[in-house]
Amino acid sequence: MRCSRSAVLHPRRLVAVAVLAGALAGADARAEVQPLRITYEAHEGCPSAEAFLRELTQRTSRARAATPDEAALEVHVRITRSAGATRGRISLGAGEGARVREVGSATCAEVVAALALITALRVDPTASADPQPPAAAPRSTEDPAPGGAAPRGGAADPTGAAEAAAGEAPGSPSPPRAAAPPPAATLASPAEVARAAPAPARPPSPADRVFLGSPRQPLPEERRWALGLHASAAYGVTPLALLGGGPFIELRAGAGLGVSLRGAVELAATGVVDAGPGGARFTRGIARLDACADLFRPARWLALAPCVGAEGGFLRGAGLVGGTIAEAEQATVPWASLGLLARATASLGARVRVDVQGGPQFPLVRRSFVFESPAHLIHEVPAVTWTLRAGAGLSF
Repeated sequence: MRCSRSAVLHPRRLVAVAVLAGALAGADARAEVQPLRITYEAHEGCPSAEAFLRELTQRTSRARAATPDEAALEVHVRITRSAGATRGRISLGAGEGARVREVGSATCAEVVAALALITALRVDPTASADPQPPAAAPRSTEDPAPGGAAPRGGAADPTGAAEAAAGEAPGSPSPPRAAAPPPAATLASPAEVARAAPAPARPPSPADRVFLGSPRQPLPEERRWALGLHASAAYGVTPLALLGGGPFIELRAGAGLGVSLRGAVELAATGVVDAGPGGARFTRGIARLDACADLFRPARWLALAPCVGAEGGFLRGAGLVGGTIAEAEQATVPWASLGLLARATASLGARVRVDVQGGPQFPLVRRSFVFESPAHLIHEVPAVTWTLRAGAGLSF
């Protein structure tokens, strides 16, 4: 697994993003308008999904929001904040054919602009690198022209040149004429007022609405480290459940990937096991390493993740004097197993997290514990055991 660190993106470098995103355009771009079904997740303080769509449609006229029942291009946007920087991840398409791009910048607005440009170039290779303002509404032929309007039924003559030409004859002196008074203000008719008033807003049509795959839910700010304690129960390793726990430390990868690595140590033991002719007690000490990926987020505060894990340490069984056992011994064997787990993590505020995980474990070392005299099998480790853990920690 490789985790690359995205460079800080400045608005004047959006053209460079356009070059990189050109690969998304392909030869399948068409002149018709492409409907888009947008799923948008962003942390607090980011522009809304409507702002993302506006950034997109100001770069190309070939994109619009899809209606719920029509075929559309799937657009998944996820924006997170980590270590003082904002990172965005966009997936265009569905299934194995989806194309994924990631960008990073100091501000969320710049990330939204870059992701909108990437989407615009996917739909329209000729999309503008800079948002274009909406076109101005055409002027009505009845609107007054700049510099003055002609009166109804005649042409405007603000200087009185026509009147002067009619009253002068060649060779005759010009009669004295008083200065023309300033034009009087005119009252607009009701019809003119109605034409000048802005049209009432129409209700939005289905094509105007933004349909999102899930409601916009601001994501909590991601913190890279977590430290906490967990309690555990292991079944099948010993005749009775091993109960214990210990501390853990967790590191989350950057770039909004939702991948985490957790290391933990654990000490667990059983109570007294009634083993026929005598008794026994079991103890286990292990170190664990789990890798999880938050692939599902049903709510802003809840993440569901599949995990893989490995653990290694020791397993000790000790016989207890009693019954027909007059002399007790103990045996310590190595322990190692691999696991497939599922984890649910709940964020209780910005720093507190609780989680529960569990699943099957596959022991790599299987041993049997027996009494020698009289011969009696106490326990044999099976091919599959089970584990359940619950923990709480602080993020920093």
